[in-house]
Amino acid sequence: MDTFISFYLSNYRIHIFRRAIADIGNPKYIRFLVRDEGPSLLMEAYEKQDFQSHRVRGMFGERTGMEISSQPLCTLLKNRLKWDEGKSYRISGKTYPAQHVAVFDLSKAELISDHEKDDLQKEGELKL
Repeated sequence: MDTFISFYLSNYRIHIFRRAIADIGNPKYIRFLVRDEGPSLLMEAYEKQDFQSHRVRGMFGERTGMEISSQPLCTLLKNRLKWDEGKSYRISGKTYPAQHVAVFDLSKAELISDHEKDDLQKEGELKL
């Protein structure tokens, strides 16, 4: 199934769309893995809290997803993919519910316009 993830490099925020979390089984924790050989990012359901994991917060009301802060991941992607530090990027991906993972093709990152970020802030979907 198709889903999205967004990276806001100016404040090291990652917006994960609700559907991605639901499709991988609404886990208590998630973790990200980046392939050394290619431009893939894997988000997987994870069973415990440790230095690799991020707690999945409750997603209630009209919000379209959750946000986490990860300076290390944002910096790694910025450097590896030569992204502009003050910009924001959205990446499409596919979820694989049976495996409890979502895979995102980092080579297909799209720049999020300032106008689009303003609209998301007004709708309460983005905290910058």
